[in-house]
Amino acid sequence: MKRLHVVIAVVLLLAFGSAWAMPNGTRSILLRVIPAPPVSVDSKLDRLLIQDLTRKEDVRVQDVNAREGVEPSFPEQYLDLDSLVNWGQEIGGNYLMLVDVSSERIERRKSFSLPLIFHKYETVGIIEGEFRFVDLRHGKLLSAEPFKVEERGAQILQASMDDDINDPALHLTAVRKLEFMDKLEAKLSKQLTRRAHSLMSGW
Repeated sequence: MKRLHVVIAVVLLLAFGSAWAMPNGTRSILLRVIPAPPVSVDSKLDRLLIQDLTRKEDVRVQDVNAREGVEPSFPEQYLDLDSLVNWGQEIGGNYLMLVDVSSERIERRKSFSLPLIFHKYETVGIIEGEFRFVDLRHGKLLSAEPFKVEERGAQILQASMDDDINDPALHLTAVRKLEFMDKLEAKLSKQLTRRAHSLMSGW
């Protein structure tokens, strides 16, 4: 009888221990970020997304990028829903969040002009790409939509006679460029996180 009590106690301990480690209702996301070519080692988008997504206590994130070299490898035909679902179910997760960045760049633009008087130029950071969100349990594509975020940087007014889009004042130093793109990636991360949370909650 005492032995039976010990067995029951162990079973209950394991059960409560599992529940503590992975609470009921926890949603697991497999995250894959495909950076824009040329691949930048300075990109922090994947880390920012993990940080923002897991601010909700019931969300867990696996960084698929960090699993490179581990089988099964991420499918080459990553736009094929069946391939994604089969792969994701084998890895284990409720959802797959795919962020495919097609362009991450800095542009200089003429944002305003008063003919014969002055021109206004500015530096603008841009990230474009596609966001896909897959329900792995039901094999359903919940979203496939483009994204684009912009962030304004240095601005300058020039007399009409100057009118130089390559004005040195618009150029960013290496340090300022990193800070500028970090701010832009943080903006994108928050935008995509809101979208992912809305899809998981069924709008």
